[in-house]
Amino acid sequence: MSLYTTMPLELVLDGWNRAAEPGPFLDLTIRGITMRVVPVAPGVGRIERLLYAPLERYLDPALTPGQTIVYGGLET
Repeated sequence: MSLYTTMPLELVLDGWNRAAEPGPFLDLTIRGITMRVVPVAPGVGRIERLLYAPLERYLDPALTPGQTIVYGGLET
């Protein structure tokens, strides 16, 4: 791959390594659904992906990636 630009290399590659490092994830099991969340506030997380759930729960709009979920002290 070739990239021709007048921008300094530092600006072009800024954040390149940070994108490869995933954020701090929490694996939670809530009501039989195991999910990976990214904490956004104390007791609140954004769903990254479902790891295990009954098949019909994968179609639940409340459990789609990007939705926020309150887990409070329910971590297991």
